[in-house]
Amino acid sequence: MPCPRTCTLPTPAQAHCSVCHHTFGGITGFDAHRRDGECLNPATLGFVQRDGVWRTPMSDDARQRFASLHTLAEG
Repeated sequence: MPCPRTCTLPTPAQAHCSVCHHTFGGITGFDAHRRDGECLNPATLGFVQRDGVWRTPMSDDARQRFASLHTLAEG
């Protein structure tokens, strides 16, 4: 089935589901939203949507590593 006009076309690094027409930040998010051949609502899985793309939220550990890299870049 062709995508409706509301679809966010993926970049090469992103993944688009041809069933539910959601676009994901990567294949990991795409895989996480599929269970037993069905699409799950990304919002109920804890994903966040930005610019039409569903992304998995950063873990606390990843957020701390990112913050430390940002601090090093400023100093």
